[in-house]
Amino acid sequence: MEESNLMIQEYAKNPLCNYTMEDYSVKQQEWNFICGDDISVYLRIEDNKIVEYSFDGNSSSITIASASFLSEFIIWKDLAEVLTWSYNNMLAWWFEVSPRRKRAAVIAILAVRNAIHNYLKDWIEDTFDDVLDD
Repeated sequence: MEESNLMIQEYAKNPLCNYTMEDYSVKQQEWNFICGDDISVYLRIEDNKIVEYSFDGNSSSITIASASFLSEFIIWKDLAEVLTWSYNNMLAWWFEVSPRRKRAAVIAILAVRNAIHNYLKDWIEDTFDDVLDD
C-alpha cells in the first residue's frame, strides 16, 4: 500500500489530462455526495475507440489522481471493454485506496462509463454500485 500511496501523491501533484477538452464527442459529469467530489470527463471517440480523454472539476487528491491514472490505460480502448471496468481494474493496475476512499478512486470510471452510455444512446446509467465490486 506504501507504493500505491506514493503513486497517488505523484498523480495528484502532477495530473495528466487535467483540462477541458474543446472538441469532445461526449462529456459526462458525476458527483460523489459523500465527499463532495465533482468531476467532468471528456471523451473523443472514433470507430468505437477512445482517442482522447480529459477531465476537470472540483475534486479531492484521490479523485484527481485516479482520473489522471486512468488516462494511462484508456486511450485506444474499445468502448465495450471500458464499459466493463471497475475498481478491480484499478487494483490490477496497482491503484489501491482504503475502503473509505473507494468512491473517489472510481468516480472517473463511473463518469467514463456513463459518457459511453450517453454516446451509444443505450439508456443505461451506471451507479457506484456497478463500479465498486463490493
